Amino acid sequence: MFESHSHLDKELAWHLFRQIVEGLTHIHGQGIIHRDLTPNNIFFDARNDIKIGDFGLAKFLKLEQLDQDVDASEMIGFSVDGTGQVGTYFYTAPEIEQMWPKINEKADMYSLGVVFFELWHPFDTAMERHIVLSDLKQKGEVPPAWAAEFPEQASLLRRLMSPSPSDRPSADELLQNAFPPRMEYEMLDNILRTIHASDDTGVYDKIVNAVFNEDTLNTKGHNTNLESSKVAGRDTSCILFTDLQTESRDHVIEIATEVFRRHCAKHLEIIPVRMLGECPLPNSRERNSVKLLTHGGDMVELCHELRLPLVKWIVANRRSFFKRYEIAYVYRRAIGHSPPNRYLQGDFDIIGGETALTEAEIVKATMDIILHYFQSESCDIHLNHADLLDAIWTWAGIRPEHRQKVAELLSLLGSLRPQSSERKTKWVVIRRQLRQELNLAETAVNRLQTVGLRFCGVADQALPRLRGALPPDKTTRKALEDLSELFNYLRVWRLDQRVYVDALMPPTESYHRNLFFQVV
Repeated sequence: MFESHSHLDKELAWHLFRQIVEGLTHIHGQGIIHRDLTPNNIFFDARNDIKIGDFGLAKFLKLEQLDQDVDASEMIGFSVDGTGQVGTYFYTAPEIEQMWPKINEKADMYSLGVVFFELWHPFDTAMERHIVLSDLKQKGEVPPAWAAEFPEQASLLRRLMSPSPSDRPSADELLQNAFPPRMEYEMLDNILRTIHASDDTGVYDKIVNAVFNEDTLNTKGHNTNLESSKVAGRDTSCILFTDLQTESRDHVIEIATEVFRRHCAKHLEIIPVRMLGECPLPNSRERNSVKLLTHGGDMVELCHELRLPLVKWIVANRRSFFKRYEIAYVYRRAIGHSPPNRYLQGDFDIIGGETALTEAEIVKATMDIILHYFQSESCDIHLNHADLLDAIWTWAGIRPEHRQKVAELLSLLGSLRPQSSERKTKWVVIRRQLRQELNLAETAVNRLQTVGLRFCGVADQALPRLRGALPPDKTTRKALEDLSELFNYLRVWRLDQRVYVDALMPPTESYHRNLFFQVV
């Protein structure tokens, strides 16, 4: 247990200890003494839910109270004098070592005391653990600095490890008196555990009905509206745009529709709400889509992935699909009070056809829309390829489990032009976060920065540098060829100004495996 939690915060320590005590309360309530309660026999899952295991030495309490003789060799599978291998010895109650004829549940409370101490005093080395636990067991002494820092815990430890079993509190007494007030999340965890563990399916229905209790919702809604009115002084139930904003938004839609039609696009309507799990996409659950619980207890979500209708359309039309390539697009207006052109968000793709050519036409369509509202001098086009990024991850030594988090940090550079002074300054922050948050090796961070400062830049300069620097394997070579071909197509369309290869730019979705771009 404690190998996974080397240094716990106070709240988590109390949370784990409470669950251990709750487990002992249940065990003792069933008339069972565990007799081998150690960290090795305490398990927890990803939600920090505690399970007590290994009942190989357990005895029924009622049998223990029948004055039966106790076989010490059966109960103690370790060195009684502590000279053997360090293990269960430190957790064994004195009455077990002295082979008392009557043993009750208070023996487990002694073991619990040692577990409690280890929970609040993690050890850095095995030698330190041996010395400190030896002093605790043989002399009843704890490190003075620890006792000064945790006086409440030290007092409870002395009670739990009292030589006299009658002086030790029971597990039930601990639950009643020994803990700080229960945190709200603990009560919620208990409710959730009840839902999953209970055979009564009505428990879930009861909770849903309580969540949707109309009296509670009306009261909550009334209070919220009052607070909103006090703060904002206006009605927030709808958004009222000025005539100019409305006209501008309508014009954006008209221009986008005209451009898409020019490229023979297929319009696909979005169903804004869908049942959770309908047509799932890779890693879609990791995205922050808005999820809602219906009155019937079903989970629905607002459509976050705009290409979902496109996937269904591909499946329905797969036979005629590859005869020619087409643009399929979806469009949404973001709700906001700022000028509408700042909130224009489009999501469209070309399926089929030759990769670089189709991607070039997507860039062309994007720029046709944007250049209605911005000067070309103010727009940068950033290009990358997923296989090129993978090659850089490998070269820099970024392990697969770290790549998503590294990509999130590098995305902070996305809006900054490669080779710009702003981007170079931002690298100071990125370096610190990579080292502190992910504990990346200095070599890996240096290599990432080398790529960012030397191999990201104007397309016709960055591509030759990347070819010379990266290993010439088939996948990487193909990625660079795709980027070069895409740039050549953009040159034909006279879109080759301010085009940058940004080899550290991550895709917005992990399943983007080829070319992708960003217009800044």
